[in-house]
Amino acid sequence: MVLRTEPILLSHRSLGEPGRGGHWQELPLGSFPELLNLTNSTDCGEDILLYGDVEKVIIGIVLSIITVWTVAGNSLVIISVCIVKKLRQPSNYLVVSLAAADLSVAVAVMPFVIITDLVGGEWLFGKVFCNVFIAMDVMCCTASIMTLCVISVDR
Repeated sequence: MVLRTEPILLSHRSLGEPGRGGHWQELPLGSFPELLNLTNSTDCGEDILLYGDVEKVIIGIVLSIITVWTVAGNSLVIISVCIVKKLRQPSNYLVVSLAAADLSVAVAVMPFVIITDLVGGEWLFGKVFCNVFIAMDVMCCTASIMTLCVISVDR
């Protein structure tokens, strides 16, 4: 059980008010008595895993390797289509678009998710960048998914 002594930052969505944006407001600790006994759980009822030091190092290394391989692989796809003349075909431009979308996920999203996961799910980068991060995450992932849809229609 986690007992908090500092004010709680909640969005309107977490307060159960549908239809309102994710604007943040600072609430005094006693505003919601049911929130005084917060536990490390998600909305789905699953407990957030708090890892030990060894697990954090292993998970950090594995996720960092995945990110580096993602950046390297997608960069190689983009470079190879740009350099090799036989690969410069309209159907390969869609593959380059997919590689660019996945590269943007690897650069703009994955590093921050890794850090957030390793510190137990706490966002360390501020409220403004949280909104920017969510927008980048949705935009980059949607671009990747839509490119896959276009490739499947093209083939």
